[in-house]
Amino acid sequence: MIRTNTIITLENKERYLVLNETNYRDGHYFLVMGIDENKEVISTKVAIFKEHIKEEIYIEKIEDSNLIMELTKQMKSQL
Repeated sequence: MIRTNTIITLENKERYLVLNETNYRDGHYFLVMGIDENKEVISTKVAIFKEHIKEEIYIEKIEDSNLIMELTKQMKSQL
């Protein structure tokens, strides 16, 4: 299970630090920031991922700008 303040590694070997999470319209979303091999934050590499759970957990990068704005508002209100 993905949790805040953990590092996730994608199949393409990109690594992300999970900064925040929220539930929105029956989905579970994560605000993430890229990190390099030295665990240094890459501030220009920010994304929102949606978690999908089937037989395994996998994530999808959110590209819809309207959904990104809604999720960002919701995550900011939780801080």
